[in-house]
Amino acid sequence: MLNNIMVSKIDNNYPKISIVMPSYNQAQFIEKSILSILNQNYPNTELIIIDGGSSDGTVDVIKKYDDKITLWISEKDEGQSDALNKGFDKCTGEIYGWLNSDDIYLPNAFKHSVSILKKNDDKSIVFGDWSFINNQDKVIEQHHAFDFNLNHFKYEGFHLNAQSMFWRKDVHNHFSGFQVNLHSTMDYQMILEFGINEGEKSFIRTPKILGAFRRYEEQKTIRMTPEILEEHRMISERYKFRDKYRVIGKLKRMFYRIRRAFWYYKRGKIINLSNRLKKAYINK
Repeated sequence: MLNNIMVSKIDNNYPKISIVMPSYNQAQFIEKSILSILNQNYPNTELIIIDGGSSDGTVDVIKKYDDKITLWISEKDEGQSDALNKGFDKCTGEIYGWLNSDDIYLPNAFKHSVSILKKNDDKSIVFGDWSFINNQDKVIEQHHAFDFNLNHFKYEGFHLNAQSMFWRKDVHNHFSGFQVNLHSTMDYQMILEFGINEGEKSFIRTPKILGAFRRYEEQKTIRMTPEILEEHRMISERYKFRDKYRVIGKLKRMFYRIRRAFWYYKRGKIINLSNRLKKAYINK
């Protein structure tokens, strides 16, 4: 259970996992996020929390676990991207992860992911399935990840989730850093650049659910807003796939939509494909 803390003693035979948690006014959820890390029963974890100067009681929750958190700060910043840059600059582990302060890791996500990377020296990024949960922690939707394809990610969209992903230190060392002017799509920027820098073959998928992404009405990315669409345009400009918004880009999007349907069927059979098509039609 989340409320029972089971922190293991440090064992340096296990590679250190550094988790960065950006936070701002998440007193309602952050304790569950923290406990999902402390309860991993993984014996070499570093938790770094970068809070943007919360005023809702978030800091009181963080202080409750002060002796179990490697580093935390609470100060005004330029947003989530800025907080992530600050946090990852402080990491000392061999493997990195990023957990939002309203999301959670599932039990044994750390050990499972580390075991995959140990068995696959040629892989640098491991990712798994994920759940959507509501503000009462109830699972509202299960998501199957697809084998990573960079062009699919560019032209059609997410088929993996940053809150269900771990990567080696070298991957982050090659990363240019989060664009501070991105306030909603920094996860898209990060995964995109990982794919560009490391190549598709550096990614390895596991069919295990590693994390849960919380969906609720107040969430800033619950729907595509003009601001989010503009950030996607900025990213396409920076990483030089401007054709995304031309006719050729629309044709590529259609092709990768077909690939998405294939993976819906491959991972969840006809019932999953049917349910996804129904949802897409309803949300048009």
